[in-house]
Amino acid sequence: MKKLWATHKVLWMFLLVVYLGATLCGYLWIQNRYDVLATQKAGLVREVSALRGEVVLSELENRELASLDRISSVAHLLGLEYAQVPCKVKQTEGK
Repeated sequence: MKKLWATHKVLWMFLLVVYLGATLCGYLWIQNRYDVLATQKAGLVREVSALRGEVVLSELENRELASLDRISSVAHLLGLEYAQVPCKVKQTEGK
């Protein structure tokens, strides 16, 4: 009976050590995984802020290019000015 009791005691101690080891490894894995995810999140936050800056710059450039002053200056350079009212060459009879 004492031998059976000692065997159970050794078995329970072994299982307790395995359980504690697995628990500590689990905590360590969770901590490492959190660190990796936090690093990825920081990288994504930097990327999002850079993309937002590019969007703001693109919007400013778009507003500048769409302004009437810019369009009229480019139209003058390309010969796309507003048409002048034509002059009458011959008097026509009309009502």
